[in-house]
Amino acid sequence: MNSARLLIVDDEKDLLELLVKRLIRKGYEVKCAETAEDALLLLKKHMFDIAIYDIRLPKMDGIELLKKTKIIQPETEILMLTGHGTIETAIEAMKIGAFDYLTKPYNLSELEITIQKAEESRKLKHKNDSMKEIIKQHNEFQIIGESPIFTEVLELTRRIADSNVPVLIEGESGTGKELFAKALHYWSCRADEPFVAVNSAAMPEQLLESELFGHVKGAFTGANYNKKGLVEAADGGTLFLDELGEMPILLQVKLLRFLESGEFRRVGDVRERKVMVRVVAATNRNMEDEVAKGNFREDLFYRLNVVKLTIPPLRDRKEDIPLLINYFINKGKIEGKRLSPEALFELQNYDFQGNVRELQHIIERGNLLSRSDQIEAADLLLPTRKFAQIEKLESLCSLEELEKIHIEGVLNNVKWNKTKAAEVLGISVRNLYRKIDQYKLVEECH
Repeated sequence: MNSARLLIVDDEKDLLELLVKRLIRKGYEVKCAETAEDALLLLKKHMFDIAIYDIRLPKMDGIELLKKTKIIQPETEILMLTGHGTIETAIEAMKIGAFDYLTKPYNLSELEITIQKAEESRKLKHKNDSMKEIIKQHNEFQIIGESPIFTEVLELTRRIADSNVPVLIEGESGTGKELFAKALHYWSCRADEPFVAVNSAAMPEQLLESELFGHVKGAFTGANYNKKGLVEAADGGTLFLDELGEMPILLQVKLLRFLESGEFRRVGDVRERKVMVRVVAATNRNMEDEVAKGNFREDLFYRLNVVKLTIPPLRDRKEDIPLLINYFINKGKIEGKRLSPEALFELQNYDFQGNVRELQHIIERGNLLSRSDQIEAADLLLPTRKFAQIEKLESLCSLEELEKIHIEGVLNNVKWNKTKAAEVLGISVRNLYRKIDQYKLVEECH
């Protein structure tokens, strides 16, 4: 069944009815009009993928209708129907934006083929626009930091961006390794080519190989069609291998071969394929240790470790914290919000185990909990504050006691707004009610 929505405009009633019935039988959604004026009313009420206009219409002609349609629904593909005496006008219509034209009397099969071509053209344009938007979104990123240790890594990134050599990015979780991978791509001559990311930890070994190199029809159960892999999708651009330390040993062998020659085989295929990609890998593990333990191939490690970028943890560049806070506040469009001096002091003295990502979440949480235009230290719910409460206990507390303290602290901070508390805790409101009953928590009277 076709899903395209059609609008047909022709003042020859018998021909119009014949065409509508035929196209409905073919599965199209069809609406029709005998005048341009009626067609404009339909265009203002409904969306159409393809429109078919007769050039000769009473009062407003098909050319004028074409112009108005391109204003109301610019993505609609338009076919013009013309008699022999108006072919020059039809050609002029194509210059204005018509997809194609047919001369009357036309063959219905020929019209159907032209409709199919118009539909394919529209889908292709939509896909291209979507890809442009995706590329635009990927290209829009900022790396925030002015500390000497961070500036040094940024400078090295700029120097090696245009190179084709593999790069290994090391750093703790949340330090921004993918941002640096994007920088290597978008600051290079490959900026207009694809940036394709693969997370080695996100899928099982068999699926990962297929995702990376593709497969041919019948290669395994469920392989019902040929599939291009991400390596091919990245041709001419950058292939980013995230969580490299999680890659299975058998797949490491195939990746090494690809890095050495640029050649690979789709799963189940005997034919060699070749692409040109720049490979950037990232890991939060110490890869020398992984090699020593036998978890990672030494030859692959040295092949990837041509240039290494080590992203410093946030605790080693605390002078960047105010810059990052301002960025996250502005990014979140937190109108008029600011941190109190006490809140800023606590953040600058906090040991960020989750690095920049953790700081972002803390700022978002502080904004959610703050009752004024100032985010106070208590609004941040830093673990150090919770642990300070625990230290007041005479002995070490159980996980249950720790959970009780945390839930009670959040509830008090949001004045027992259970919807808000559940959002901060990352649980459902229903689950929160169960916890309140379980721990016999009671709102304090003021």
